[in-house]
Amino acid sequence: MLNRRDKRRYLAIWNGDHSYDQRKIVEAISKRSSELFGQIATEKAKIRFIDIDEKKVIVIISCKLEMLGTMLSTIVLMQPPIVVLHISGTLKALRTRMGRDSEKLFLAFL
Repeated sequence: MLNRRDKRRYLAIWNGDHSYDQRKIVEAISKRSSELFGQIATEKAKIRFIDIDEKKVIVIISCKLEMLGTMLSTIVLMQPPIVVLHISGTLKALRTRMGRDSEKLFLAFL
């Protein structure tokens, strides 16, 4: 039998006002997802904390590809609001894109 890994997507999230710490952001997203879509959908998403930048402004999390739509809906409906900057299939591509667009992003949010 063929054993396949789940496809994941990596999300770069703006946390400019530091309303969430690095570990609490996953808990907050999971809690809001449970409220909106139920516990089963939240567990299927397999939300994971990956990394935070050195300025503690951009947080990287991951989720399963098949639940990306529900995760984006959850993030949009968070209070206080969270902004998704980039989505990518690999961490390398996400970090490259963030490095390339970082100046534009910081100017847009300041």
